[in-house]
Amino acid sequence: MAISYLKPTPLRKIDAKPSRGALHALRILESFDAANPEQTLARISLRLKIPKATALRTLRALEQMRYVFYDVHEEIYTLSAGVLTLAQRFLSRYETLTVARPLLADLANETGETAHFGALQEGEVVYLEIAESPQRIRAYVLRGDRLPAHCVAAGKAILAHAAAPIVEAVLDAGLARVSTATITSRAAFLRELHTTKQRGYALNIGEWMPDVTGVSAPVFGPSGIVEGAMGVAGPISRLNARNAHRVGRIVRQYAERLSAKLRTGRA
Repeated sequence: MAISYLKPTPLRKIDAKPSRGALHALRILESFDAANPEQTLARISLRLKIPKATALRTLRALEQMRYVFYDVHEEIYTLSAGVLTLAQRFLSRYETLTVARPLLADLANETGETAHFGALQEGEVVYLEIAESPQRIRAYVLRGDRLPAHCVAAGKAILAHAAAPIVEAVLDAGLARVSTATITSRAAFLRELHTTKQRGYALNIGEWMPDVTGVSAPVFGPSGIVEGAMGVAGPISRLNARNAHRVGRIVRQYAERLSAKLRTGRA
């Protein structure tokens, strides 16, 4: 079976001046988030500081291309099926996810927490596949979410095995403080990566959100290069410091199983 992989990529500086119209369109699409699934023209204009006439022209173009839908009765915009089509085209390139899905489902059931597979792209972890926790109270991670690599377990699991230039690019970009527990010191972060590599899994205990713990382990392709990370996230009330290590060993086993499947090319 041919398998496509996501490889960790260093940060790239874009020097060319982008099209303002294209930026408006992309910013509008990205503005439809969990807190704003439906928006009026006035709200989009206010939130993004785009003139209302410009926003309206851009929305009409997006509507024509079926990326947004306009409800004439409610006078609100929502994302439309065109966005889903693009997402499916993107995800279909990575057969790694086909192999990962059943393992993620098993991992979520065994640990009771939300399981995920993520890859590193330009200093952020992109979550590409999710298996929901069976628990009523759980951590919410959505497909397509992008989080700073330095403060989530998946990012640390990947960076612990990534090439030096990729790690340096993340360090040079700065370790922004996201919560009181975020590691912001270069030396401390490098020590954290060393510890992560030694034990085989990474921990994030409140480094991204104070009440959320993440546990991830690296996934390797046939060439031995780290391709992504497999892990779980849950409330710190269940995944406390002691329990997180127990779950970490389980996560590491699942990541090793996925790596083995990728090496042999078997689903």
